[in-house]
Amino acid sequence: MSRYEVRRDDGELLGFVEPDAVGGWRALSVFGAELATADDRDGAEEQVAAVGLAVLAERWWYRDGTAWVPATLTEAAPERVTAVVGVFPDTPRTLTLVGSAAAGLSRRPA
Repeated sequence: MSRYEVRRDDGELLGFVEPDAVGGWRALSVFGAELATADDRDGAEEQVAAVGLAVLAERWWYRDGTAWVPATLTEAAPERVTAVVGVFPDTPRTLTLVGSAAAGLSRRPA
């Protein structure tokens, strides 16, 4: 499947869009996690433009075995994200996730 960049007027990468398997489009973060779905490419691009950078400051969720644990993003780039995963009293740890592991982060626990 082809993935297309969505950039601001100044050239900053906001995220990506790509066709989904059922004829719609997926709006993706800069590291490939799904932000939203849309019926068409324009709708997906609008979603990326509206929330693509803002969502990087939100709490994300990382699947650690069978449990979803909170993740705070510290760095995000195409196909790679670094996050502090876990909460106190457990010891949070810093992970760098790439490819499908990065794209597997979720804005909501499943």
